Amino acid sequence: MIFFIMILLARICYTDIRHRIIENKCVFFIFLLNIILWLIDRQPLYVMSSLVIFSVGAILVLINCVGAGDIKLLTVLGMVFPLGKIPDFIFLVALSGLPLILVIYCCHRFSKGRFSKTLPYGVAITGGYLLSIIV
Repeated sequence: MIFFIMILLARICYTDIRHRIIENKCVFFIFLLNIILWLIDRQPLYVMSSLVIFSVGAILVLINCVGAGDIKLLTVLGMVFPLGKIPDFIFLVALSGLPLILVIYCCHRFSKGRFSKTLPYGVAITGGYLLSIIV
């Protein structure tokens, strides 16, 4: 199951880099895989963690600080972390975003504006998630 989640995360990274879109179907399938893992392997699901991420994220979306796709992805990935680990997860997501910022800045600057200046944060979310799982 983890293999399928990794494939979906790779797809999310690709579409976010290419089109700046995090597809709802990929997020939904990750949600389903988390439910299946919970049913089969009895891995815990932390609904409260997801609710906290979603609640804070909804406010950030309403004030145009972050995209809704990013919040949906964070919410679904946050299901696997207890509430106490969410700050670590968010920190690792932010840490993963730092090199991404530098790469996007350089690509935009040296392509004379042909490369988008927006940040495909699905890549950083995926990086933070993988670091959180490893650490």
